Parts: sequence; C-alpha cells; structure tokens
Amino acid sequence: MLKSPVIGVSMKTLLTILVLASVAFGQRSLRTGEDLGGAKAIKAVIKVGAVDLKLKGTDNPEKAFQLYYSYTNDEKVPKLMYEVDGDNGLFKLSNDRQHTNFPFLGFGKDKDSVDLELANSVPVSLEMAFGVCDAAVDLGGMEISDASFSTGVCSFDLNFSTPNKIECDHIVVKTGISSVTVENLANAHAKTVEFNGGLGSMKIDFGGKLVSDCDVRIKTGLGSVDIAIPSDINTTITTPESFLTSVDVAGFYSQGGGVYRSSEKKGPKLSIFIDSAMGGVKIKSY
Repeated sequence: MLKSPVIGVSMKTLLTILVLASVAFGQRSLRTGEDLGGAKAIKAVIKVGAVDLKLKGTDNPEKAFQLYYSYTNDEKVPKLMYEVDGDNGLFKLSNDRQHTNFPFLGFGKDKDSVDLELANSVPVSLEMAFGVCDAAVDLGGMEISDASFSTGVCSFDLNFSTPNKIECDHIVVKTGISSVTVENLANAHAKTVEFNGGLGSMKIDFGGKLVSDCDVRIKTGLGSVDIAIPSDINTTITTPESFLTSVDVAGFYSQGGGVYRSSEKKGPKLSIFIDSAMGGVKIKSY
C-alpha cells in the first residue's frame, strides 16, 4: 500500500503528530512515530544541516521510526515522509538547512535537535548528509544493508555497539572539515568500507568481531588518522610513503614498501589501504 504524503508527511503520520510550542523560547517540537506498515526493507534518506542529532535503532520491532524533533526557525520547518510501496518502505527527513557545499553559513545559528530511532527488525539502507552539526549515530543491533554519510563542518561519532544482524555491502564516509570517531567497526560486518576526508581528524577502532573479509580504503587531505585494531584480527595494512605524511605503526611487522602485517593468524582478513596527502597516521594493535 502506498501512503500519500501530506505537506511532506504521510496521512497516518500526520494524525499521530504531537506538536509542542514553547512561547517563552519560540521553540517548536514534534514527536511522532509510525509502524512498519508491511515494509520488509526500508530506505532511509536523512539530509539535515545545523543540527544536534542522535540516531539509534528502535526498541520496538513493529516500528519503522520514532522521532523527536525540536526547531526554532518557522521558515525552515522539518519535512518528514514515510511511504510503503509493496514490501519497500521509504523514510525521508530534511530541514532545508545548508548540508552540502559551503556549510559555514550555519555558524552562529540555532541548531535543530533531532532524536531519531529507526527500524531494527528489517534491513535498512541508510543515506545521511549533515552540515554544521554534532552527530552521534549508533547502528548497533540493527540490520544495515549499506550506509553512506556525508559531512560538512561536523563532529561525527559512528558506533556499532553490538553486531549488525546482517551482512553490510558497503559503508562510505565522506567528510569536509570534521572530527570523526568510529567505534566497533568490525561489528558492522561490512564487505567494504571507504573513508574520504578533507581536513580534520579520524579515529577508527576495529573493535567487535570480524566475521568475514573486509576491505578498507582511507583517503585524507590534511589531517590525522588514528587506527586501533584488536590483536586477534588477521590484518594487512598498506600505508603512504610520502615525506609529507608521518607514519607510526605499533604491533605489526613491516614487510617493506609501506606494508605491515599482523602475526600469522587464521580467520577473516582485514585489508586496510591508506592514502594520506599530508598529516599523520598512527596505527596500533591492542
């Protein structure tokens, strides 16, 4: 069944919305949620700028999403849509604020506040774009089939606190001027992972359990990359050979030519290739 959106919101969602207005602070809030509606997989597209955002899986297996959204700019109210067409659900959330190209215009402006919970009982294909933001995304315990993230000027924390329930085809993280922290990446169960950074820092921890081979590509412009890898993971690392990039590797033996390996181990292979134009790369085993 296809549910027609009304002013960016499906009819059923519109009927469940609770809008709270704070006169003293000129703040508006909406709280809403919707059941899966027969969807066996969901595509979630979230494009927001100037936000404080938290995302995790919902505790209710019947829900497609649950959302609490607070904003102050009536000219840029959030737009929400959830539709189901056959077995496929489509969730969209945006706030019409700057989230691509030059997000610097967002500095000094009030940020929207977003607390979002997405389905944890069906596969979710996730696409997210942030502008000037602080974002904390924990995909632990969900069914993530693939995920992509694009940030402008952002502090971005990504975590797989518990294992992904299904195999993830790919994860892509593209950053502008950002501080990125990734935790428990082995729990993502991803075939491929790509990081493409402009200016800033990346801290990537491969904690969790690696259950299949994973190929990781990390490319940065100017900034630092810190990588932590459990000692029991069968790992091969290829690092940049450039006088503009300092490389510090601990706990792996060098094969020469910028290639490092863990001691001989069985099990799935983690292959990491790093291309850093300028900055520092630190890699440690723990």
